Amino acid sequence: MQPLWNERMLKFDSTLVIADLHIGYERELEEKGINIPEQSQKMIKKVFDILKREDIERLVINGDFKHNIPKATWQEYQDIPEAIDIWLKAVKEIHLLPGNHDGGIEKYLPSDVKIHSSSGAVIDDIGFFHGHAIPDEDVVSTRSVVIGHSHPAVTFRDSLDNKEKKECWVKFNYEWKDLKGKAIIMPHLNHLLGGISINEDGYLGPFLKNSKLEQEKVYLLDGTYLGVRKSLYNKRTL
Repeated sequence: MQPLWNERMLKFDSTLVIADLHIGYERELEEKGINIPEQSQKMIKKVFDILKREDIERLVINGDFKHNIPKATWQEYQDIPEAIDIWLKAVKEIHLLPGNHDGGIEKYLPSDVKIHSSSGAVIDDIGFFHGHAIPDEDVVSTRSVVIGHSHPAVTFRDSLDNKEKKECWVKFNYEWKDLKGKAIIMPHLNHLLGGISINEDGYLGPFLKNSKLEQEKVYLLDGTYLGVRKSLYNKRTL
């Protein structure tokens, strides 16, 4: 598995993986009085362009395709089916691992999409799960898993204690119950979302909170290696 640096996407063989699109997030901002141009169409086109460029045959959406819960807005009802129609012009199959924001999404997803359990699925011997729910044992036993949900970012501090967060990738070894393997946490595709600082606030979800994690290697979106996570605590980095 190899991140596509600067693209917030992961590729293996002829499969592309994306996570945390949160389509409809603009509507939540709108309710808070923040009006910005709609970003979903740009994100949908970006994914389509990568599918064509990388000659992808399968697309895996690793959770939180939509944003608003418990019900969807007009934007989700409009943009999600449109996204699937566009992407299916480039790939043969699309898989969705539902996230915590994806409740009821099957009502307006085309039947072409394979919807898996929220506890994950195994695709080509790789385990996928969003991260908000406990994964199935067969998913973790693949010894190679891909996780979303945490929106990982690193907080940088300068000598005046000014802070800046940058999204990142995290690779690590895990031990879950009696199972061991390697994992990668994906950054969120929707750049409007704020990241969660892994060197201040940690991770989200039962798997990451209850597993023994080792050699947590942190990379910026452009591939810059920052070191292991524990070396980024309580340290001025700017």
